[in-house]
Amino acid sequence: YVVDSQDASQEIRAQKPLREASVEVSEVPGRPGVYRAVAFVRPHYQLDELSVSLRLVAEMPQGSK
Repeated sequence: YVVDSQDASQEIRAQKPLREASVEVSEVPGRPGVYRAVAFVRPHYQLDELSVSLRLVAEMPQGSK
């Protein structure tokens, strides 16, 4: 889904719409079994000259048994 090339064709950018992307998962200190996920995405295409990067942080609680 990611291609980090300024020279990528429009077709390649349509197939791989993200210029950058990363996901980090880490344990929440003091809360065993609970994790925090941080996802960052930066698309190739922008809307109305608005440059957007998105960072999403989610806490994933321990599942029930």
